[in-house]
Amino acid sequence: MRPYKSTLLSSTMVPAVMVAAGILTGCEIMDASAAQPKAVAANPCAAKNPCAARNPCAAKNPCNPCAAKNACNPCNPCNPCAASGGASAKCVIPRLQTAAAKNPCNPCAAKNPCNPCAAKNPCNPCAAKNPCNPCAAKNPCNPCAAKNPCNPCAAANPCNPCAASDEVELTKAEAVSAYGCLSREMQAGYNKSGNKYAAAYSNWKIYNTQPYTSGTHGGRFVNNYANAKAKAYGRYEEAGRMPPGSVLAKDSFAVKPNGKMAAGPLFLMEKMHSGFSRASGDWRYTLIMPSGQTVGVTGGKGSNNVKFCAECHMSVAEDQDSMLLLPDEVRRN
Repeated sequence: MRPYKSTLLSSTMVPAVMVAAGILTGCEIMDASAAQPKAVAANPCAAKNPCAARNPCAAKNPCNPCAAKNACNPCNPCNPCAASGGASAKCVIPRLQTAAAKNPCNPCAAKNPCNPCAAKNPCNPCAAKNPCNPCAAKNPCNPCAAKNPCNPCAAANPCNPCAASDEVELTKAEAVSAYGCLSREMQAGYNKSGNKYAAAYSNWKIYNTQPYTSGTHGGRFVNNYANAKAKAYGRYEEAGRMPPGSVLAKDSFAVKPNGKMAAGPLFLMEKMHSGFSRASGDWRYTLIMPSGQTVGVTGGKGSNNVKFCAECHMSVAEDQDSMLLLPDEVRRN
């Protein structure tokens, strides 16, 4: 059995700071054309929302469903937890897509009487006469109510549309096929960052036999790459200390229970010269969103946004030179 430290990569809970950094969030505002004209006024995202002070889009409203950092953002009733990169237009998991379409709990199922996307649905949160108007302060159906059993982000809710990737199981064939379909979209997005490693990592050696879920990376499916200077990485627990210039890259993608897929962030760690940063074990961490936005770089802009990366990896600094290793079952020799 492997040491506990080497299993952290797939079992540690996502750090709360990832939410603050915008890694686990996104806001896709519902297309106004999807709602009936008379319902626009009650649209919780409408500028002229009659809820005034209780407007869930108010900047200071803690339940603001349009808040960019709100992980449970319900502005888009069909996908309140869309990945920041947006769902792929062509890549899906057919098996999950078929199952979701038949799922009576699917909030977007065509025949679901509670489908919040249905134009004629009396439960439509944009319906003008909707008694369940989410703006109502005392509304027991308020999606921001912590104790609401219908809370779409409730962990125990079987209809939870915010389920993370680690709740989705894929066969090896599905995982490999999914990455094959989405990888070009992912790389095109990362390339917009202008980071030289973002443009080169896909040509490096990949060390996993299939994408696997990582709890420390938002429950997303990830892949491990290393450049030539980091070739010792393939010895895993016996790798020793990496020389300066070694770069490890981990790209990621999310899979929702309905089979939809979306690119996730690219995580980079580069071994720098001795004395670069004692707090990070002389590794420079870089976090790049699928849009190409660089969230942070150790010792550079947004350094605090990647502080959690160093803190997490430093838990194995002494034994594994800060490298959290991939699970035994997906290792490539």
